[in-house]
Amino acid sequence: MGSLQELKRPRVLLLCSPCMGHLIPFAELARRLVSDHGLAATLLFASATSQPSEQYLAVAAAAVQDGIDLVALPAPPAAAALPPSASARERAEHAVASNVPRVRELARALRAAALVVDMVAAAAARGVAAEIGVPFYMFFTSPWMTLSLLLRLPKIDAAGGGEYRDAAEPIRLPGCVPIHAHELPASMLADRSSDTYSGFLAMARDIGVVDGILVNTSGEIEPAVRDGGMDGLEELPPVHPVGPLVWTRPVGVDRDHECMRWLEQQPRGSVVYVSFGSGGTLTWQQTAELALGLELSQCRFVWAVKRPHQSSTIGAFFGTQKGGDISLDFLPDGFIERTRGMGFVTQSWAPQTTILGHPSVGCFVTHCGWNSILECVTNGMPMIAWPLYAEQNMNAAMLEVQVEVAVRAKVGHDRFISKEEVASAIQRVMVGEEAERMRRRASELKDKLVHALSKDGCSTHALAQIANVWKCTTRK
Repeated sequence: MGSLQELKRPRVLLLCSPCMGHLIPFAELARRLVSDHGLAATLLFASATSQPSEQYLAVAAAAVQDGIDLVALPAPPAAAALPPSASARERAEHAVASNVPRVRELARALRAAALVVDMVAAAAARGVAAEIGVPFYMFFTSPWMTLSLLLRLPKIDAAGGGEYRDAAEPIRLPGCVPIHAHELPASMLADRSSDTYSGFLAMARDIGVVDGILVNTSGEIEPAVRDGGMDGLEELPPVHPVGPLVWTRPVGVDRDHECMRWLEQQPRGSVVYVSFGSGGTLTWQQTAELALGLELSQCRFVWAVKRPHQSSTIGAFFGTQKGGDISLDFLPDGFIERTRGMGFVTQSWAPQTTILGHPSVGCFVTHCGWNSILECVTNGMPMIAWPLYAEQNMNAAMLEVQVEVAVRAKVGHDRFISKEEVASAIQRVMVGEEAERMRRRASELKDKLVHALSKDGCSTHALAQIANVWKCTTRK
């Protein structure tokens, strides 16, 4: 039970689909609404699996300390389970839809002042907001460039043409890098007559039904979000850049993590951090090749490794579970022994934000998930871009061409990256003039992003304006 002051605060209900990459920015948004803007927050997380993931448990521990009510909604019952062939998007939408009655019940009981959802939950939850008569907002946890593409997709689709994957010319969005066919999200590379594409297009159309869109970015990293990026979209809901919202408060155990003790013993700027986020997975062959590339580079490294998945780059999309296979038998023979002292390999959940903020770390090999990118740039760290799924190829292009804080690993046949390319990319980002230029650019960007989130910053001001709208709705 909260204090009397907390009970008097207008309460915002936030609904997050089971995409683990959405949970952390949602938790940070809730924290800022509570700590900085005089609101109460209840965060609902729609589970896709019956067993909570390590990432969820870590966020839950922090949420309690931050005064956020975090509620794990139950996974869909076994009788209503989707077939194994269902896509990650379909499974996420199903997890949300099965909980709509519970969301409606909570919204009424808590007298919610506003309902905030992610892109996946918009279609299922909009009826709840309409029924109880509260503002309905979307929190878009990916970059503005992706949102800009989705907002324009219905018109692009209506214009006809062939398959997007066959397009000779890139898609050009105002103020963004050109998007070439191979950089498009996988759902746009499917046949336009397919259910995969139809579902993606329907999700894009659902964005237009909300009252406003909060997007986890700022004009410092994506100038187009403030400089003409909405040209041609005036009939759509207003967009409010409120980022970068990243997990900046380490859970108490973070600094006691074994890898942090190892980092304390390493020279400044000497360590490469390797992680493919909460969901990304590599094949057995690519995992082994990455290991050999790290060894070949002769650089120190911390590698948050996952067990390989032969058929999917999103083998851990809904989070990694405790109690799984912890053997490292998928690594090359002798790799652990040969790199002992030079590298640290962990299969447990790694405190990424704390690692990226450590002075020993000099670069980040990343799948280019937006959370990881924001955590990296807010720590002034250059990157090696290794995109895997969703909009990550678009993110990689933006980071290298427009933001100039990353190099893209060169891919060969079947998207395979050789050990020689791994070692070469590490050298480019860690040593020499190009590395120094990226470090300077990353440091400058860090300072701008820190200011955006300061008391007088543009992102703080944008979120304050929305919070005031929600407060005024409560008073009516």
